[in-house]
Amino acid sequence: MDIIKQKNTPFYKNKILLGSMASVLFAGVVYASTQVQLAGFSMKKNSVISAIVERGDFDIKVSGPGILVPRGIRWVSSTVAGKVERILVKPGAQVEQGQLIVELINPELDQKVQELYWELESMQAKTRALKVSQDTQILDIQAEVLNTQMQYDKAKMRLDAESKLIKKGNATVSKLDYESSKLTVSQLAKTIDINKARTKQLKLNLIAGFEAQTAQLNKLKKTLERAQFQSDSLSIKAPVSGVLQAMPLELGQQVLLGSNIAKFAKKGDLIAELKVPELNASDILIGQKVAIDTRFNQINGKVIRIDPAVVNGTVQVDVELEKNLPDEARPDLSIDGEIFLTQKQNTLFVRRPAFSQANQTTSIYKFDNADKYVLKTLVSFGLSSSVNIEILNGLKAGDKIIVSEQTGFERHNKISMN
Repeated sequence: MDIIKQKNTPFYKNKILLGSMASVLFAGVVYASTQVQLAGFSMKKNSVISAIVERGDFDIKVSGPGILVPRGIRWVSSTVAGKVERILVKPGAQVEQGQLIVELINPELDQKVQELYWELESMQAKTRALKVSQDTQILDIQAEVLNTQMQYDKAKMRLDAESKLIKKGNATVSKLDYESSKLTVSQLAKTIDINKARTKQLKLNLIAGFEAQTAQLNKLKKTLERAQFQSDSLSIKAPVSGVLQAMPLELGQQVLLGSNIAKFAKKGDLIAELKVPELNASDILIGQKVAIDTRFNQINGKVIRIDPAVVNGTVQVDVELEKNLPDEARPDLSIDGEIFLTQKQNTLFVRRPAFSQANQTTSIYKFDNADKYVLKTLVSFGLSSSVNIEILNGLKAGDKIIVSEQTGFERHNKISMN
């Protein structure tokens, strides 16, 4: 019996097979085309920053960098010219009030002080000599007044005796002697009055002369005190207990009158100076609470001053700190601060996207449930802080969105995330 062999038809001549393959290929092309239309752009997940929408108490706060500064800074200036001889304390050291920190030298000033001492000793000797001379003059005129008084008393006794004899008619006393005695008494009486006036005037003159001498002596004393003060000022001491922050001096340097010597700050008496963006500064008020981050601890405080001027796009806000500061708190320490403006309870909020603005409606990219795609979504934002922003419409709690810059893909409505 003969066996009939069947011919094997090549696959490319098999119409049924070719039709099936064509159908599958067409379906794939259609599917791919659809996906390309829906997700015409793709990127990696790790190339963007995302955040999840939350519901809860939303703290509206403004943050900004800053530094700790002393509440009161005190510069010590030189009250005398001199050359730096010794520097005993370096910046950053703790000092006590009255502690010697710098020594200057000024040989001319030292010589001036010595010469003034000699002049003062000479002036004091002259003053003592003047006092002795004036006392002698007073004694001389007093002796003269006393002598005149004695002469007057003697002449008056003679005149009284002659008057009695003349009244009795006693011829032993001539009329000429009697008149002479009267004239003598009268002259002596006038001399006494003149001497009293001379004594009074002499005392006034002597007092004026002594006061003039005393004034010169006091002037010289003041000059010496000033020179001595300048000499003592060559030894510069700390005016307060605290931290020596700066000392722009070198050994051998010539220091001029009025030059800054050292900068001091009281330890522990610090405030924070924050730099806040000018767009957020309008909502800040005096007395608002502030949290200061030192990288190691958090310090609470409150706003005490808002600078009215804008510098380089920021506004300076001064913050008073709590009394018990941590050990790392020191002048010029870099910090970050958060100023609490207000709080909204039970509201939607999310980490603030880089492109978002408060009280505006903006398109953002929201992830689907599988995190495979992001879809452009219109979202209405409300109040914002430096970190978070309130959501009024367009998102719900648990939604995941892109918060980084979207300038490279913002023209696409749907993006595939790899």
